[in-house]
Amino acid sequence: MADYCDKRAGNYTILRKIGDGGFATVYLAQHSVLEKKAAVKFLLEDWVDEADVVARFFDEARTMERLHDNPQIIKIIDIATVEKCAEEGLPPYFIMEYVDGRSLEEFVKSDESFTLEDIIKIMTCALSALQHCHNLGVVHRDVKPGNFMITKSGDVKLTDFGIAKATINTSKTGEGLTLGSTDYMSPEQALGKRDLDYRSDIYSLGVSLYQMVCDRLPFIGDSPNGVALMHIQEKPVPPVELIPDIPMRLNDIIVKAMAKEREHRFQSCDEMLEELQKLDQPYVPSVEMAAVDITGMHDELVEDHITGLYSSSESGATTRKAAIKPPVALINMIRIVLIFIGFTIVFLMVFKGLNYMTRTHLVVNTYPQGAMISLNKDLIGSSPVDLYLQPMGYLINLSLPGYATASYYYNLAARQTLELNRKMFQLNPPALREFTKQMAQLGAIIAKMPGEPPKNHRDLPIYEEQLAGVEKAWEELYEKLRTNSDDERFNRDFIAFCLKYADLKKAESFYDRLVGEKPSAMAYAFAGNIRMRQRNPKDALRLYMEAWTRDQNNIFLLNALGDFFIADKKAAQAKQYLEMSLFLYPEQDEIRKKLAEMN
Repeated sequence: MADYCDKRAGNYTILRKIGDGGFATVYLAQHSVLEKKAAVKFLLEDWVDEADVVARFFDEARTMERLHDNPQIIKIIDIATVEKCAEEGLPPYFIMEYVDGRSLEEFVKSDESFTLEDIIKIMTCALSALQHCHNLGVVHRDVKPGNFMITKSGDVKLTDFGIAKATINTSKTGEGLTLGSTDYMSPEQALGKRDLDYRSDIYSLGVSLYQMVCDRLPFIGDSPNGVALMHIQEKPVPPVELIPDIPMRLNDIIVKAMAKEREHRFQSCDEMLEELQKLDQPYVPSVEMAAVDITGMHDELVEDHITGLYSSSESGATTRKAAIKPPVALINMIRIVLIFIGFTIVFLMVFKGLNYMTRTHLVVNTYPQGAMISLNKDLIGSSPVDLYLQPMGYLINLSLPGYATASYYYNLAARQTLELNRKMFQLNPPALREFTKQMAQLGAIIAKMPGEPPKNHRDLPIYEEQLAGVEKAWEELYEKLRTNSDDERFNRDFIAFCLKYADLKKAESFYDRLVGEKPSAMAYAFAGNIRMRQRNPKDALRLYMEAWTRDQNNIFLLNALGDFFIADKKAAQAKQYLEMSLFLYPEQDEIRKKLAEMN
């Protein structure tokens, strides 16, 4: 990672790094003349070429400028132009107010405890800052202790608007892309919904308040996806059960702020603040018992279970009172209700049985486990799952941090069982790096080999030894390819290597072996791709169809079939495969362009 210490950003000299994030890094800087300190936020160089990320980075600065009137929000000082960044040799950056203090997260994770006064003061400032954002149509979307800075004088300031969204604009993140901190995200945010509003921030602040009070998060899981699922499905343990001596009103505030349904939360930060300011007032439970009039009651009566009469326990006198018997009409009504309930239970059992017989059975396993599973864009849980569903078509999406997203479409019929076992592919697997290294080493050996055998018989044994070494290296490369032949990246890199250092005959012989040894859809698809490069479409189509029988959701195969039928001048068939590819993986601009050219 680049280090910007001692460099100049505008009128500021960079002193030291003070924080890192997924998209940016923050440095402490000092003005060259005024000597005042500021914080400089640089976009990470990995994201400089990503137009969407760059746009979101500058949106953060614009959002902070819109919100500058509130003292509880970090202020923007300046932003560098593209030309200025290029002149200084720096990535995009902006300069903002520096807070000399610690984040609320540091306080939460320290051994220090919060008094009730601390909690009220911090939450009052936080609610004030968020209400100001909401009044101006801005949803923060990443409310968490790490984004509240506490100065040495005790003031609280809200920062990091990197994924904030102006509700009057469309979201740059798009449907289904979840941004934010999993530990604090609202259920609707965990589901990837687009229509997030201010109540999502209220939920996240409720989680932060829960952590401050209980010294733990409400949901703790083995993975971020597991925690996200808990936010969607599980109820948190009420704070009062963990800390019995907290004020019940504070317990109720946290529970309400963290309600699963937005309609059940506080409908504004001001409303939550109003309740918070009542903590020192007498507590009245939200559900009260109906008052009972006891003015007409006499001494306690004890029932005689044999006679059904009551006698006074205070006196040995013969004072007696007949027990009140329920009226006949009430008894008949109870009988009717019980009969109705009985028929309802029988009906539901029959209906459930019929429904069971007409449902489809879906089992999804991923390797590794824990991938989030969506059916038709609705999150249903993490793998493994075993479900009975209504017969219909299902778009199945699998996602796991650090792994490539996978999509499949199946039209499931009644009483059908589909067991989907899928390996998740790492975004940057060590095996691919090793494979690339092996190819580079083999390429270097081939480059040093003479173009033809030496004419001098004395040098022939050396040449043959070198040739044997090359063949051994090819075999080692093949073994690595065979182990990873279901990963498109290994196949693409291998064919590119063959084209550079050998010829397609070498690739053809290796893929013929692959098809014979491990007939995966990917191996057949790339064997067909080689035949197409050799101008043998008939054989290519045969191999493509073999791949099709094994996996109709393979993106490389779908795109290859599209290209095959484009070359064969059969636009209708080509569109069929390319549209299916785009349906499964919408982020394919090249495929979208091909379809547009055919229309």
